[in-house]
Amino acid sequence: MAEKNHKELYRAYLDDVKLMQLATSRDHRPWLCNVWYVMDDEDNVYWISRETRRHSEDIAHNPHAACTFHKWFDSGLGEKGQAVVIAGEARKLRGNECRKPYELYTIRHPNLPGLQALEDFENETGHHFFYVLSPKEIMWWDEKNFPENPRQMLHSR
Repeated sequence: MAEKNHKELYRAYLDDVKLMQLATSRDHRPWLCNVWYVMDDEDNVYWISRETRRHSEDIAHNPHAACTFHKWFDSGLGEKGQAVVIAGEARKLRGNECRKPYELYTIRHPNLPGLQALEDFENETGHHFFYVLSPKEIMWWDEKNFPENPRQMLHSR
């Protein structure tokens, strides 16, 4: 199966997944948290957070990060699973870089304008900031479509 078909599979899977698990680390101390996210067509992953959150502080010191997305399993152990894992470099966005994720966020999370205006993101005058994880590796785990080899490694960049 071509990479394009893999992307179609995991993008369709992600349609219903709105929360991701974000992994960061600093000084050999890993951290994992949950954040609301959006993704663009190039698989860049965006989220909003405060600068004072541990994951934001970690990213300021170490840009290497990873995230995973999965739906809840109804049956538990033994159920055929699917998940997406992305590893790459994360950073805080500034100025006009905030426009694209803001537009994507307002579609997926319509409450964003009530939380913070685009101008506050662009001018860094609000409490929240946009971050992006640019993928270096994407792994599509899919026991449903690839039961013999569910680990499908895709290198995006």
